Amino acid sequence: MPLPPLFNPSNDMALAANLRQYTPPRHIQQMEADLASLARQWDDGPWGWSLATRQHYLRMGIDPADLPSEAWLAGHRSLSSRQFAVAYYRQLVAQLEPEWGPDTLLPCRARYVEGSEADTLFASFGPTECAILKSPWSSSGRGNMVVRGMADEPARRRILKTIREQGGIVVEPFYADKALDFAMEFHVGQGGTDFLGYSVFDADEMGHYRGNWVESQEQLLGRIALPQTLLDRLVQYHCSALSQLPYQGPVGIDMMRLADGRVHPCVEINFRRTMGWLALTLYNKGIRDDQLLAGHARQGFSASIRNGRLIIES
Repeated sequence: MPLPPLFNPSNDMALAANLRQYTPPRHIQQMEADLASLARQWDDGPWGWSLATRQHYLRMGIDPADLPSEAWLAGHRSLSSRQFAVAYYRQLVAQLEPEWGPDTLLPCRARYVEGSEADTLFASFGPTECAILKSPWSSSGRGNMVVRGMADEPARRRILKTIREQGGIVVEPFYADKALDFAMEFHVGQGGTDFLGYSVFDADEMGHYRGNWVESQEQLLGRIALPQTLLDRLVQYHCSALSQLPYQGPVGIDMMRLADGRVHPCVEINFRRTMGWLALTLYNKGIRDDQLLAGHARQGFSASIRNGRLIIES
């Protein structure tokens, strides 16, 4: 039975909380209310799954047999953690390194730090090191922190709070020479994984989302500006790897191109719909410039396409 579509971008925060009854911060509640009509762009189900999403549908009177079980959701939560993304990234590079060396694919220097390793983490911050720290569950740059040099006391408190609440934290070099953010969008089904297309988006140095280009695949490939043989190989790898996971549904894998042309092939893995997925859907539906998609133009949150870009504003 198809489920009513639901736009719930607080889902990653709900995954972190891991509660059946989860209330997001007030401004996120407002965003979800103002932009609820974005869910008209798809036919079935939520933006993302969590215990709180399941509880939402149960309150609507949906038969539990038509919803993922709590056991499935526990596994889904593990897949959605950045800890899994680090392991996935490491395996990807190990397999593709003979074909595409470190001059093309960035080696995996990300690591997941658990609570018992916090002291070692602080000791590893040299006076000139610049790193980005990410909580295991968050999205759109929330939960990210850049540490330049030795972590100061406020930064230490925040790091320890994240480790205490979410069990660990991901540490990765900060790539100041980022030239482009892009992603590959997939759908995992019973018969395998389909590649839906590329997306190109803007994000600041902290990873805060700024917008997606709503363009043809040819135009997006022109922006990505990487060898097609490399992109095809990455698509092939992801389709094979994703098909082996206990998951069905949309997946977006964020990547970045550096100024020297090297590629970070797995910045994030989103086991849910993404703004890139939405931009791709809007383009395929023929929805173009100067359109208000949801919300209000003069108050609250709004989603619109302007100058070729999908933008969320408040």
